[in-house]
Amino acid sequence: MKVTNTTVFRMALQFAVVFELITVVALLSVYFMTLTELQDQIDRELQSELSELEAAYQSGGNKKVVDIIEKREQYGKHLRHFYAVTGPGIDRIAGNAILSKKISSIELDKNEVVFLDVSTPGISEEDGGLLRVATKTLPTGLKIIVAQSQYSLIELREHTYIALIFAVVITLLLAMLSGVYMGRVVLSGISRIDEGLNQAITSNFTKKLTLPEKNDEFKSLTIKLNLMLERIEKLIIGMRQVTDNVAHDLLGPLTRLRSRLEVTLLKSRSEKEYREIMEQVIEDTGELITTFNALLSIAQAEAKVQRDDWEPVDLSTLLEELTELYAVVAEDREQSFECIKTAQATIRANRQLLAQAVSNLLENAIKYSDERGYIKLELGLLDGQPAITVSDNGPGIPVNDRERVLERFQRLDTARSSPGSGLGLSMVNAIAKLHNATLLLEDNNPGLKISLVFKQD
Repeated sequence: MKVTNTTVFRMALQFAVVFELITVVALLSVYFMTLTELQDQIDRELQSELSELEAAYQSGGNKKVVDIIEKREQYGKHLRHFYAVTGPGIDRIAGNAILSKKISSIELDKNEVVFLDVSTPGISEEDGGLLRVATKTLPTGLKIIVAQSQYSLIELREHTYIALIFAVVITLLLAMLSGVYMGRVVLSGISRIDEGLNQAITSNFTKKLTLPEKNDEFKSLTIKLNLMLERIEKLIIGMRQVTDNVAHDLLGPLTRLRSRLEVTLLKSRSEKEYREIMEQVIEDTGELITTFNALLSIAQAEAKVQRDDWEPVDLSTLLEELTELYAVVAEDREQSFECIKTAQATIRANRQLLAQAVSNLLENAIKYSDERGYIKLELGLLDGQPAITVSDNGPGIPVNDRERVLERFQRLDTARSSPGSGLGLSMVNAIAKLHNATLLLEDNNPGLKISLVFKQD
């Protein structure tokens, strides 16, 4: 990828355009404010000079005014100040002839000071003869004219234009340089991640990304990507295990089903024999259906597709209903069953799935406990959170196997002789995750204690 194609580079240029607009607006604002102030300053100076000449007229008449104008015209040229006096019907009495001729052609109010912008080529060639002129007509008919060159205003405009050009060019260059630099920095980090992801894909997600040394956003992103890769790797491994386990666990029922049907076809049988064989076939197909239904429930729970039919569930009422059902089953096995409620709790949940999870725990406790065993169903608080606990005094599960039994089709060697598919605890774990609950497997000394701890805000 080219640096100029990166988002950072494009953003740098966009920020440069915005900054340039702000710079242009700021410089133009300063320019117009300064221009207005200089214009006002020139007008104040011209007004002051007119007031001085008017005072000279009042003290010494026309002659004094003319003398002052001639003197100021001589030394004022170096300061770009110009003066002139005209009379009724006379283009020039004293002062600058070009200025006198230009102003004498303009009709002016005798009673007011008039400010004009006048172009008088030939007076000040450097600024094109652009003057700011103030004039006043005295009672005797003399017209006093004072003028200043607008060279400072023209110079200000030229400097402002130059500053604008430099600001735009420099800002654009700095934006491009910073964009290239930042683009390369970002691109190097993205390139490392891209290369690492390609290696992870080609290695079937067994390789992980190398963490950068700097503790920045790329390190945070790399950590999250590694977590994602680990999750994908586990899902792939789990899929392989599920495929192998499904093939292994379904092979037995399917083989028995086929064998029974083949044996049935070898000779003619009585109606009673056919009925017995059909009952066995139905039992085998029921085992298959149970396995597939368990897999479907786990998949739905893990995919969180059953959140629409959630409702407030009173855990105390739920446990009472399950106690009525399983206390009878435990009694048939001469087992002791007890339900203890030390707390009341209502959570928002899928009632059917929650009942199925607790039922699986109770069935396992009853199945793997000896006759005259003890099963306890309890509703209480664990670290301030509502918890459903099923405990028994059976063989329990070794600590090293507790993570493994939560996976699909995982059965301990001691349970191989008992009927089952190895999906019970896997289903409970999926339902617990769906409800944002924690599944805890602990020793009951003897036996096993399993708790569903529900988090409440």
